[in-house]
Amino acid sequence: MAPKSLLGIDVGGTAVKIGLFDLDGRLLGLHQEQIPILSPHPGWAEIDPARWQAAVRVGVPHVLTQAKASPDDIAALGLSNMIGTVVPVDRHGQPLRNAIAYFDTRSARQAAWIVGQVPNIHQVSANRVTSGNTSLASILWLRDHEPTIYAIAHRFLTTGSFLFRWLTGETRIDWTTASFVGPFDYRAIDWSVEVAERLGFDLARLPDVHAPQSHAPLLPDVARELGLPRGVPVALGGIDGAMSSVGVGAIHPGDAFDVSGTSEMIAVCLPQPVFSPELLARWHVVPGVWVLIGAISTPGAALQWFRDQLYRASGKGGEGAHAAIDTDDLWEAMTREAATSPPGANGVIFLPHMMGERAPIWDPDARGVFFGLTLGTTRGDMIRAIMEGAAYAMRHLIELIEIRSGVPVRHAVTIGGAARNPLWRQIKADVWNVALSLPTVHEATVLGAAMTAGVAAGLYADYGEAVRRAVPPPQETLIPDPARHRLYDRPYQIYRRLYPALAEIMHLAAQGPSSA
Repeated sequence: MAPKSLLGIDVGGTAVKIGLFDLDGRLLGLHQEQIPILSPHPGWAEIDPARWQAAVRVGVPHVLTQAKASPDDIAALGLSNMIGTVVPVDRHGQPLRNAIAYFDTRSARQAAWIVGQVPNIHQVSANRVTSGNTSLASILWLRDHEPTIYAIAHRFLTTGSFLFRWLTGETRIDWTTASFVGPFDYRAIDWSVEVAERLGFDLARLPDVHAPQSHAPLLPDVARELGLPRGVPVALGGIDGAMSSVGVGAIHPGDAFDVSGTSEMIAVCLPQPVFSPELLARWHVVPGVWVLIGAISTPGAALQWFRDQLYRASGKGGEGAHAAIDTDDLWEAMTREAATSPPGANGVIFLPHMMGERAPIWDPDARGVFFGLTLGTTRGDMIRAIMEGAAYAMRHLIELIEIRSGVPVRHAVTIGGAARNPLWRQIKADVWNVALSLPTVHEATVLGAAMTAGVAAGLYADYGEAVRRAVPPPQETLIPDPARHRLYDRPYQIYRRLYPALAEIMHLAAQGPSSA
């Protein structure tokens, strides 16, 4: 019998997920391995690349056992990776140090230097240059602070490139990931020689740019480690947002998808490139489709912070509404409390900038703010305000996407932790005035990687066939309530004015206490 299953491997900031799917998109097995973040200094975020490899070695056999599948069932495997993260390697593909993660902030000076040397770089790459997110900024930090590592590094790989090199022996980077390295020419879909020359950087130290469905055979030694047949096709895949778009079926111009977890992004597919200085952009996995992206940093993390700091675990005592709550029920209890607060959270508005902010303000000094607190403010008001604040931030980005692209956003598929919270999902639909569909398969990123592998192996003729076959209709669609949308207009306008009013004070506070 012909192989009938596809493996998807998603390497994120804190976990590696491995999923096994049949060709109709049914999840047969799933394994998740947590990956520790190392922070030897404030603002640093590093990951040991060996932990990614170890997670794959454990996870692949696990999902095969879980699914009662034979290794011979595996037709192909595909990769999904995170933005920005850099691994310097030697000639044999071995890491020379820990990876520098995308949320690492040490390279702010190098990012500013890049922009100073090439002021028009954002018009070449269609993206901003920021610490962490832009791989080259981290690479140049190595040049300035770890010159020996920089000098002996044969290549600087991203997460996906590193894993592809380990699995296949080939050194490649896909065009969705390359978009955020820095010296990328989005028109040529290749590295920019001009930008590299102006920065004095040798492009030979980066992988060659390929399509996400580019593939190579699994090496015999690695196949034995994973318990897979030698020569199984490995698809290069792409950045996690790109794989998510495939996994939810957002592959046509006009399609929109929202991914909400620790951070949140909204992306809209367009028929031609559109540049926006406030937003991010890249080519889709699907040739000829452009994606305009708005992303904020910490909406989910803000709610988790509130949970950790203002809710008490079981066994700590307490009475009434503030009694101890079993840890497993914390999220449900918080949602119940938030539901007691009306739209607008009784006048409480939250700025969700808990670790600086990305789009559209791009301000590392921005901070979280609760505005409108009174003696009558409840904990439920504050929880609802966090949910609404994130929704206001994303509404701002949706409006910018519509202005820049001319494409109205009236429907989006939503995935991630916040998408599974019915109250938060309804708040987003009402604030945005956008219908939100919840996909049947929650692990859309892993599914997208597996589907890309299917395209690479020729099991689907193209991404259109892959979506028609492997992405089932959404399990439900939330329709925005026009009356509630109108209720949100005034608090949204207040939200929009708060950051501009406080930005100067935030910058002053970021300088720390006076030395006088």
